[in-house]
Amino acid sequence: MPSSLVAARAQSPRIGSTTPFVARLLLAAIAASMAMPAGAFSGGSSVPFEGALRRAVAIKGAADQRFDLAERMAHYRVPGVSIAVIENCRIVDARGFGLRTWGGDPVSAETIFQAGSISKSVTAIGALRLFERGTLALDRDVRLQMKGWAYKDTLEPVTLRHLLAHTAGTNVAGMKGYLPGAPLPSTEQILKGEKPSNIPAIIVESEPGSRWRYSGGGYVVAQSLMSEATGKDFAPLMQDLVLKPLAMTRSSYEQPLPQSRHAAAAEATSADGSALPGKWRTYPEMAAAGLWTTPSDLARFAIGLARSARGDESAILNKSANDQLMTRGLGNWGLGVNLGPDVGVRQISHTGKTIGFTSMFIIYPDHCQGAVVMTNGYDGGWLINEIMGAIGDVYQWPGRQEPAVQATIPLTEAITRRFAGNYRLKDFPAERFSISRDAHGDLRWAREGHVGRTLLPATPAKLFSPDSFMTIESPDPDRAATVTLSFDGGSNIAERID
Repeated sequence: MPSSLVAARAQSPRIGSTTPFVARLLLAAIAASMAMPAGAFSGGSSVPFEGALRRAVAIKGAADQRFDLAERMAHYRVPGVSIAVIENCRIVDARGFGLRTWGGDPVSAETIFQAGSISKSVTAIGALRLFERGTLALDRDVRLQMKGWAYKDTLEPVTLRHLLAHTAGTNVAGMKGYLPGAPLPSTEQILKGEKPSNIPAIIVESEPGSRWRYSGGGYVVAQSLMSEATGKDFAPLMQDLVLKPLAMTRSSYEQPLPQSRHAAAAEATSADGSALPGKWRTYPEMAAAGLWTTPSDLARFAIGLARSARGDESAILNKSANDQLMTRGLGNWGLGVNLGPDVGVRQISHTGKTIGFTSMFIIYPDHCQGAVVMTNGYDGGWLINEIMGAIGDVYQWPGRQEPAVQATIPLTEAITRRFAGNYRLKDFPAERFSISRDAHGDLRWAREGHVGRTLLPATPAKLFSPDSFMTIESPDPDRAATVTLSFDGGSNIAERID
């Protein structure tokens, strides 16, 4: 989940194996699912959630417009989706929609997907179970607990708590993955940045404990620490610590995915909406991104988190370990989980993205309501936002709010002339996008090589995306020389290059 940029909204769930710019946009979209729209469904509804999707931004005059799931899957070029709904600490609905493979095999509730960074949440529970047993300490210098990694002396030591809470100051936000069949590095090679590792060495770049900085690299350190402390390989260790106790029978950290499981696996989507060559990528950085699972298995995990937070007798963690998990730290993060805003109803969530897969889970522990959505779409995060909103409406999740409503004006040739063209971000010149008319006559924003998004004019000088919270503005009265892209928490200037 790469980003050289600290997230604009540290409290938002993190989605992405993506660039700094797009990571912000995805975070903004997913953050919306933390405030579910009430709208016409505020009193409950018998409409199934798959017929109740709505845009991230409602359009004035059509604020109650709802969409069918299949329609929105096509809109976002997401071939397959699998969903599990949690009510009263039970899975009450688990279904697949669309296609598992580009050859046409359907998704089922048993189809496995890459969980991406949700792997970190499961890893954190494994680490906390070792803390319960006294095998690992949360607040001891990790250099005293392992031999496979070291760092230069700093004012404060790096601890397991820092690693799990993204406050260790470690680098490498996300992982690139490896083509199936490619040589894979050992954990030691990953930590040292030695070939065939395709990421830099994991180092400490800022003072531990001083700020929140998302780091998959920190979780590779945790992976090594857990294996060294127990003398076990990471995948079977996690099977014993978490997957088996929570009856996550279709889940595994094995990398690469064993051939015997290929027939059950969803195949990934490229950024442009086409089939991903090689079907998926391999992630030896297992603690950070290596989990293959189903929504039902992740729902069992989420229920386990809720029961721990509630202090239930059947909890996966004891009170001491759960108190560590649920202690709100920098960026509204606990250990391995996002705890959401510090006001209102308690929630636990995480998002995940690898190349071609996007997923999310959320649970409200005091109500034991929630859901898991997994997709084999590169940009599945936009769709997940709408699905979570629909489920929240239909099942009346706590904390639902009215959506943003935006008025629009007719698209004119003058507006088109002002904005249409090719641009690059001033601060990130490699990031390029275009604004153009599509086959339906609408304006469309698209990153180079990616699926685009519809843009609607709010004023002659301002466009907005109804699929996200992105706006594009220009002060230039005729053909824009620069535009400002704004989104929840930040903005960037883009320069015209045509």
